[in-house]
Amino acid sequence: MEKSAILTFPKDVMETPFISRLVKARDIDINILHAYITPEQDGLMHVIFSGEAAAVEETLEYLRSCDVKVVMPTQNVVWEQSNCVHCGACTGQCTSGALSIDSETFAVSYEKEICIACELCIPACSYGAIESVSDHLRKTGEL
Repeated sequence: MEKSAILTFPKDVMETPFISRLVKARDIDINILHAYITPEQDGLMHVIFSGEAAAVEETLEYLRSCDVKVVMPTQNVVWEQSNCVHCGACTGQCTSGALSIDSETFAVSYEKEICIACELCIPACSYGAIESVSDHLRKTGEL
């Protein structure tokens, strides 16, 4: 099982080594996609947990019990279709094929189910139509 999660660590638990404890205690893999951690504010981390379903669920419950806010995003990047001008620049950077362009209509489309969150598309978009889930959550507080 694989689950993507946005973790928000309150400042008062910032010194706790959560990730190393999880790796040692459970048979799971943790892929850290992004991390924004400073002593001045709450820490934010976008991770993908992989392993047996029970181990992944136990990991999420452990984090919640330690006052870590856990948000399960439904996508790995946020594509604002209304901001997209369908130039196709992002599609040339998308290694998974999640962003594609129709060869007849030249319309860009996004399939969130196959996005691997590499985020190569974000700097390719000059129109701000694509942003990371972490940045979107930090900016708006919602997904």
